[in-house]
Amino acid sequence: MFAAPTQPFDTQEPEFKAVVLTVPDNDMYPLTERENMTKALLPIANKPMLWYILQWLEQGGVLDIKIVTTRDSEPDILNYIETYKGMSAITVKGLNDVSGTADALRQVAPQIKGDVIVVPCDLLIDVPAVQFLDLFRIRRPAISTLFYEVMRSEGGGGSTRTSLALPIIGIDQPTSRLVLHRETDQAKDRDEREEMRLPMSLIRRFPSMAVSDKMQDSHVYILQRWLLDYIVHNRDIESLQDDLIPLLVRAQSDPELLESSGISRYLRSASPQNEVSEEADLAAMQFGLSETANSKPRDEASDPLKVFVYVRRGGIAGRADQIPRYCDLNHIATRISTEARIDETAKLAGRTTVGQDSMVGASSQIGECCSIKRSVVGAHCVIGKGVKIINSIIMDHVTIGDGVRIESCVVCKLTKIGDESQLNDCEIGARVSIPSGSELKGSSHTI
Repeated sequence: MFAAPTQPFDTQEPEFKAVVLTVPDNDMYPLTERENMTKALLPIANKPMLWYILQWLEQGGVLDIKIVTTRDSEPDILNYIETYKGMSAITVKGLNDVSGTADALRQVAPQIKGDVIVVPCDLLIDVPAVQFLDLFRIRRPAISTLFYEVMRSEGGGGSTRTSLALPIIGIDQPTSRLVLHRETDQAKDRDEREEMRLPMSLIRRFPSMAVSDKMQDSHVYILQRWLLDYIVHNRDIESLQDDLIPLLVRAQSDPELLESSGISRYLRSASPQNEVSEEADLAAMQFGLSETANSKPRDEASDPLKVFVYVRRGGIAGRADQIPRYCDLNHIATRISTEARIDETAKLAGRTTVGQDSMVGASSQIGECCSIKRSVVGAHCVIGKGVKIINSIIMDHVTIGDGVRIESCVVCKLTKIGDESQLNDCEIGARVSIPSGSELKGSSHTI
C-alpha cells in the first residue's frame, strides 16, 4: 500500500496539479501545539503523516504538488520536504489567513492551469489514486468526491472523545452520482433523523438512490478547472465540504439554482472539455461501469452538471482528524508496515518484549523487563526498567523512568515521565515533566 513508486513519470505536461491542505486543526490539541509539531508532521508508524498522502499521489502519477499551510508551519514543512525522498516536484505555500478549504484553494488558484486534485494531509486509504483519477477521466464530472465507511475504532487515543457528525448522502447507484447531501443534527436522536423527508421529484428521478448516514467525506476532491474559476469569483464559498458540495448537489436537479448561482455560465464556457470520447467509453467498459456516453439514460446524458462519488466500504480508509482516529491509523499503519519493527540502531536490554503490532524508532534505548504492546515508540527515546507501554504512541526524545505503566495514551516529544507513574487515557503535550509516582487518568497535560 505504501511502497515507493518503481518508475518515474513524465512530468513535462502534468494532467493534474495536487493541492495538499495542511490547515490548523483544534481537534488534535495538544498534539498540534507549537511546542510539539504541526499536524502534517505528526508521526504515524514513525513516519510523518504527510509522507503517506505524498506517496499516494505519486503512485497515481500526480507529481506536481503544492502544499498549502500556514505561515507558522511553513518553515517546518519546508524542512521536511528537503529531506523527503520522492519523485514529485513539491512547492510549499504559507498563507496568513485561511477561513476554509475553498478559501485556501482560492488563494493558490493563479498557479493552477488545469484540473486539480485536493487532498488533506491526514488521510490513509488503500484505494489506488490512479483508480480514482481514471474514473474522473471517464466520467468528466464537475467534481469527484471520495466517501468511506467509518472504521470501527480499536480503542485508545487519550482523553478526547468527540462525536463524529456524518452527513446523510444519497447516491444514484447506476451512475454513482451524489444526488443528496444533508448535514445531520447530532442533537436529534437516530429515530428522528431517520424520518427525514425526501422530495418526490428526487425519488422519481433517482429511484435507485441509496441513502446512508454512515459515510465520511475523505476531503479528497477532483475539480475541473472551470469550477476553480467559479470558486475564485464566489467568495461566499469558504468550505468545499460544507458550501460547494451541497450547492453542486442541489444544482444538479434544480435548473433555477443552476442559473441563479451562476454555475451555468461557467459550465457553458467549459462545455467542449466535457465531451466524452470513444476512448473514455472503452475505458468505462473495462471498469465495468453500467453506462457509457452512448448508453446513458437520456436525462443522464443531457445533464450539464454532475457530481461523482467513489465509495470505499471496508478496507483501510480514515483521517487523523481526531486523536482517537489518529491512534487507530497508527495501529493500522504499524501492522501493515514493511519497515523493521525495531530499528537496527535501537538498543533493547534483556527480557524486554516488543510485540509484532508495535514499533521502536531509531536510537531508542529500552531497559530490562519492559513490555511494549500495540504501541509505537519514536526515535531517541530512553525507557527505564520494568516499563509497560500498551496501546499508546510515544513520540521522539521521550524519557520514561523505571516501573512506569502507560496505557491508551499519546505522549509528545521531549516529555519526561518520572519513576513508578501510572498513566491511562491521557494526552501529554511536548516538554512536559510528570513527577515520579503520578497517577493520571483521562486527562490532558501541557506545559
